[in-house]
Amino acid sequence: MKLVSILCAIALIVAYADGRIAQQAGPSFAKSTSDAGDSPPAPRDAATEAQIREYLRVSGDADEFRKSWIAAVDKNRSIGAPYWPESFWQAVKDEMQKTDLVPMYVTFLQHGVSRELMQEVLDAYRVRGRDHFQGSPECFKLGTAVAAVQGEFEKLKLAETQAVILKVYAQYKPQMKAARARYLSDHPDWKDK
Repeated sequence: MKLVSILCAIALIVAYADGRIAQQAGPSFAKSTSDAGDSPPAPRDAATEAQIREYLRVSGDADEFRKSWIAAVDKNRSIGAPYWPESFWQAVKDEMQKTDLVPMYVTFLQHGVSRELMQEVLDAYRVRGRDHFQGSPECFKLGTAVAAVQGEFEKLKLAETQAVILKVYAQYKPQMKAARARYLSDHPDWKDK
């Protein structure tokens, strides 16, 4: 049970660190000033899944998120136990690489972006291209809409991170228990965090 708690803590830290890395890298999503409880209601005419898929394709946001999400694993390995095998960490990153992020983005963007706004954004990407979209009026409109529901994205990101880590942990549980027993016999003074 203690190991599952540690894995959940890693998920929290990875999700938090990923958000901080994305902010430092200049994401398309603005940081929210409200907490998740203050999110406005979803627009009645929310962006369609097809629009969101197209947005993710032209913006590259999901690809950038995935890079920072995976990078956060290495930055937070120190909170794991010293006996956890390298293959566990690699398996977490491999699973993150395979994870379909579209459902997470659809849920998030449909909660804060209208069909009309998403169409404006897509039209602006077609006219300006990815390099010139940043700083456009449509970019600011999208940033405002997304900032209002950023807390929703944080929840979704945490849930996705936990799902990945727990899936990999289930595969490695016997190996990690055996490694823990060996480590404790070699380091009798060591205590679990």
